[in-house]
Amino acid sequence: MELERNEHATADLSAISKRSQVVRTLTANDVIFWGSDAFISVALALFVVTFIEGATILNVGIALMIHRVVGALSAVPIGRWFDTHRGYIDEVRGLSFACLAAGFCYISLSFATAIWQLYLAMLFLGFFSTVNLAAWRILFYNNVGKKNFGQTIGVYQMLFSLGIGLFLAVGGFTGDRYGYDTVLMLGGFMMIFGSLLPLLIRGYFEPKGK
Repeated sequence: MELERNEHATADLSAISKRSQVVRTLTANDVIFWGSDAFISVALALFVVTFIEGATILNVGIALMIHRVVGALSAVPIGRWFDTHRGYIDEVRGLSFACLAAGFCYISLSFATAIWQLYLAMLFLGFFSTVNLAAWRILFYNNVGKKNFGQTIGVYQMLFSLGIGLFLAVGGFTGDRYGYDTVLMLGGFMMIFGSLLPLLIRGYFEPKGK
């Protein structure tokens, strides 16, 4: 009986440790992805009107609208797609892919010279951002312990807000010092780096026997 209790206690501690590692890694990934997005957002409008021929602030508004509309229209299909696959390994892969693809989109956008290239990049970014949000939320909220749910969310929100604030300030400095196109390129590389983090927790969700 004592041995059985010890085994249960060990299993519980292992599960808690797993959830904690997942939550920490996902928090870091979220700060890097959305921090990079904020880093870029400081200079995006200025980049468009400076580097894209004939572009005005109206084109920036249309581009951002495309991003939002694509994200809205793809949200339900993406959520349903994740629902059709059992387990969480597809969410891990989707999160990593979304970060990687969004990073490449921003790097490509840093070389854009035509308005249609801006619109195309924002179309893809709207889709990848929605994949990121769906996969991240499924993974994160299914691994937060119910006992300390409020505290965990509070710590996440604190780190997220501080991280976003820091990225915004650094983005402004980088754009002022090195140019708006450099901001987009660096932000894209940071997103690509962030795509590696979900792979660190992939083993927690692999089916047994693999």
